Amino acid sequence: MKLIITSILLSSILFSIEGIIVFNDQTIIEGDVKTIDNNSVIITPEGLTFPEEILLQSIDSVKINNGMIPIANGKIFYFYQNGKFVDALQVNNSQQSDAPVEYEGVEYVLVPNWSLNLYTGHPLPAPLRGESFTSEFDEGNFIYGLSIGSPYGFFAGDFYMNVIAEFAYYNWQQSNNLKGPTFGGPAYQIGVSPGFFIGNTSFSATACTGLYSSNDFDSTRADYVSGFTAGTILGGSIDIPLGEIILEKYGSIELFKPLNLFIGQFIDYKILDNFRIQDIEEQLSAFEMRITGRSNLIQKADNSEGQSQATYWIDMGVSFGYEFDYGGHPKLPDWLKWPF
Repeated sequence: MKLIITSILLSSILFSIEGIIVFNDQTIIEGDVKTIDNNSVIITPEGLTFPEEILLQSIDSVKINNGMIPIANGKIFYFYQNGKFVDALQVNNSQQSDAPVEYEGVEYVLVPNWSLNLYTGHPLPAPLRGESFTSEFDEGNFIYGLSIGSPYGFFAGDFYMNVIAEFAYYNWQQSNNLKGPTFGGPAYQIGVSPGFFIGNTSFSATACTGLYSSNDFDSTRADYVSGFTAGTILGGSIDIPLGEIILEKYGSIELFKPLNLFIGQFIDYKILDNFRIQDIEEQLSAFEMRITGRSNLIQKADNSEGQSQATYWIDMGVSFGYEFDYGGHPKLPDWLKWPF
């Protein structure tokens, strides 16, 4: 048994090669590639000590540091086993399983990139809000959030939980006294946000906790006090491939044509002549749009009997995000390379 374990460990060390996996949504993961076969790629991500299996249907391409591209556009060209690349076309069909590959309904997607996201949403009506927001502070306003996603995190089963930080602003008013006391203010949170696929649809979840502004009446209902209290957010999103939609419908349009037509009336000069929307495909792919729902739970001031209280609401909205490259830089076009 010791010999078997030792041989497995040695093979993973000796036969790994540095590479990058690019997912269908253009997020990436860097690490040591162990094997590539007709079902999956096994890689040990940078910063981790254990390998993870990535199903082929989630992968757009695999790029090896020696210049080889064994997988491109979702199609496999080379297998990698025991430190050797083998042409996929030359592999005997009898050596491959004839049984159809069965994939799980949910596949995880690692997102080891920095990202910036803007969210706006509105509270839903009762009964999707607590009593505090139906009888007292019953006038809900738009909620705004700015979150930063990091490449750092941890694995929970098959899911990579990347750490995020968020600043949010919410405000509830009294409908019969809009200039009177309010409930709300800024909120500062930290949490995790795993992403995954179900079929071809991309989903993401959010779980955050932190400090919320809690302008509220005290337990005697006589004084209005300000401060911070604990709060929690649980949410989920459905990703909409906005960049792909734009490229599919408008990719052939010349981006600067209207401006060049205007400038051409005065001087003989054109800005990036024949530059089309499809020429910034990678940059458009870095933009994300999500339909988002979030549940919010906030602690309130103790009641007159000294008992703890909490209230809640559920809001729906949209978020727009931009995903940076692996080094944390914007994904710039080839003609405007990041200099660092």
